[in-house]
Amino acid sequence: MERFIAIDSGKYATKVAEYFPESDTMKKYSIITKKSAGDFRDDAIEKNTYIVEIDGVQYKVGNGARGRGAELETSKSTEVHKICVLTVLAMLASSNEKDTINVAIGLPASEWENISIKEDFKAYILPDGDVTVKIKSSTMKSPQEKTFKIGRKYCYPESIGALFSKELYDEIGPNDITGVIDIGNLNLNATYWQGVELIQDKSVTTEHGGASLMQSLTQSLSSICLCDERIIANVLKSDDRALPVGFGITKEQAEESRKIIKSVMLEHAQEVKRQCNTKKWPLDIMRVVAIGGTSKDLEDELHEVFKNILVLSASEFCNVVGFLRIMCSQDPSLKREILVSGKGKETATQEKAS
Repeated sequence: MERFIAIDSGKYATKVAEYFPESDTMKKYSIITKKSAGDFRDDAIEKNTYIVEIDGVQYKVGNGARGRGAELETSKSTEVHKICVLTVLAMLASSNEKDTINVAIGLPASEWENISIKEDFKAYILPDGDVTVKIKSSTMKSPQEKTFKIGRKYCYPESIGALFSKELYDEIGPNDITGVIDIGNLNLNATYWQGVELIQDKSVTTEHGGASLMQSLTQSLSSICLCDERIIANVLKSDDRALPVGFGITKEQAEESRKIIKSVMLEHAQEVKRQCNTKKWPLDIMRVVAIGGTSKDLEDELHEVFKNILVLSASEFCNVVGFLRIMCSQDPSLKREILVSGKGKETATQEKAS
């Protein structure tokens, strides 16, 4: 069976989108980008967690993996990314036949333009020939051995997905200028586009992503209490955006935390704008959009700082869906424009990183 799968291998989550030509539908998934030593005898496998065996080594991958996740470095040619990519491909591969899987992946724009880096990345992450992975998806299931073949390999610059979103696709002409601010877990990719062509000398990649924001919030809130990233992430997703009263937190401290969080978030949004200014973006007269999970957390502050910015819906999946759309339009066996201009049907996310 021929498959069409795109993967956005992020520092926090590995996002996946697959297109099904027969039904003209797409499904999206994600797992935590994390691995540790695994054992098929594990009888307490956590939700959204897999035990896999790749090249004779067993790993626990996803939410239940112990230890650290992806290293906070720009390069994605690392073992954790490779293991997570092969895990999601095995997760989706057929168990009763050998699929040929055409795969689209992405790189930061600053690396994507370097042909050697791009080709080395594709060769490392997506091995040639048959790939065999044993995978166990839950405590009650036995390991399955799946063999699949990587077909055509595509690599696109991260943030291009915004240009292929439902909100923008019909709005962008060949000469239109668009700035895409992609705030992921590690990197801020501020990319400048004419039509769908990347203008590299007007683009910038820095480490002003979610990890930097979380570090600033943790340090700033330490005057009130000791916080960790899980607590802060929950606070940012709450309507109140303040430490909850109780468990030693007074009303006065909660109010103080609200002011601190607002100040830190606003400063981060201002830093994002400063990075755009270093490349002399004409922000008052150009379209600016934001994607990436951290952009949703910063949505209010980005509006306050940029005024005319649009934070795209489902922004954490924006890149991977864009990769899929471009691949399907370019692939010689398909050449199909999908999920734009009202075409196609998108299903709900079936698995999402917790």
